[in-house]
Amino acid sequence: MALERASRLARVQDGMITRKQALAAGMTTDAVKHAIRPGGPWTPVLTGVYATFTGHLSDLQRLRAAVLYAGADAMVTGAWGCWMVGLKYGPTAGDDVDVLLTHGSGCRSAGFVRVVRTNRAPAVQWWIDDTRLADLRAGGPPLDVVLDSLAPWSRPGIIPMAPTARAVVDTLVRAERLPPEWRPSCSSPMGCPDCGAHRVMALRNTRALMCEVVQRRIVSLTSLREHVRAAPRRGGALMREAMADIDAGCRSAPECELRDLIRRSTVLPEPRWNQRLPGARGIVPDACWPEARLVVEVDSRSWHGFGDAPQRTEERRATYAALGWRVLPVAPARIRGDAANVLREIEAAYLVAG
Repeated sequence: MALERASRLARVQDGMITRKQALAAGMTTDAVKHAIRPGGPWTPVLTGVYATFTGHLSDLQRLRAAVLYAGADAMVTGAWGCWMVGLKYGPTAGDDVDVLLTHGSGCRSAGFVRVVRTNRAPAVQWWIDDTRLADLRAGGPPLDVVLDSLAPWSRPGIIPMAPTARAVVDTLVRAERLPPEWRPSCSSPMGCPDCGAHRVMALRNTRALMCEVVQRRIVSLTSLREHVRAAPRRGGALMREAMADIDAGCRSAPECELRDLIRRSTVLPEPRWNQRLPGARGIVPDACWPEARLVVEVDSRSWHGFGDAPQRTEERRATYAALGWRVLPVAPARIRGDAANVLREIEAAYLVAG
């Protein structure tokens, strides 16, 4: 029976099916119309894409509907791509789903799907839903087995996504799609009381997201650098600024802000950022000046949340003292709100040691 055939196909696609697939499964045009009628068993989701159930779409089903609408070569990118790999410092993935397609594709943005164009499609990656991952570990169907000939690339719970470096760039480069706190300029035509702070906050968020993917080794420096370099000039200025900080060795947004502060100094040279402490094993300070035996550490667990636990921090600082290094811990709030005094303290410590 055609409806049963369509239902089997939908199960491979997390309960979703396209009009083209339903017809290929043997359903007639009238049968499809009957299924999606008001009060019927199917729900129209996007043009030519239907849920074979009624009710709320899960995140997985929303992503599945987006790639079914966009076609076989589509891959999720942007904020949802960041969410899929578990990034903490990206903007909230909202209702809209960005999908990456080549310029040759005839698909256009519609509904909650926003098309992002590229001249050359990157190699696809695959995101696996937690439930599906548990099934695979329990002995589910192998990934290389075609579960349905009408959807040879579909696997339940598995969604094609762009490489993470590309998803990060696609997230950041289009400011008009970002929440207000991510935009470098005011979104209000009349301005607002905090107009002067928009770029500062946007740069801080950009740095946090880009540093996270490097710090957690989700992407390589080379891959991130290549994608940032290829980003459109318009909308890419903050990314390029953050990339310069990352290339210098910074691995968190507060470290980048500390670098901004140090570069204003007429006393301090550029420190070594996140490099092994000379003469010690296993110790990597945030910033250090070997010639002055001076270390500065950004003392924050919210922004520097991938660092050591408090006990390990204390042990490390005891090791600094035993080796004859002076350590200045600096809170991110002081870098932002008490910058002049922070810089003065670092300069004084550097000059005394020198």
